[in-house]
Amino acid sequence: MESKLTVEEIMALMVMKFESYASKSSGDKNTLCTEELSHMTPAEFPTLCTVAKKDEIVKEIIGKMDANNDKRVTFEEFMSFSSSLASFIRDNMKE
Repeated sequence: MESKLTVEEIMALMVMKFESYASKSSGDKNTLCTEELSHMTPAEFPTLCTVAKKDEIVKEIIGKMDANNDKRVTFEEFMSFSSSLASFIRDNMKE
């Protein structure tokens, strides 16, 4: 799957996606609250959320994103989780 987007454009898209969800309920563009995460997870991780255990997976994704368990996800936590998920996807693409 070849993309015409540059890595820089993809990174800018990640920033824009985070901020668009972060400002939906709380109005705070610096963190995602639980409600915002609940909207973002199935929309942005559709493959993970189509399996039978969708609710469990969504809860697990949210838990892993919120590394310090403060019920908010910072951009840094979001990107750290995204990096881990990208590694998981890469490993599965090799199979």
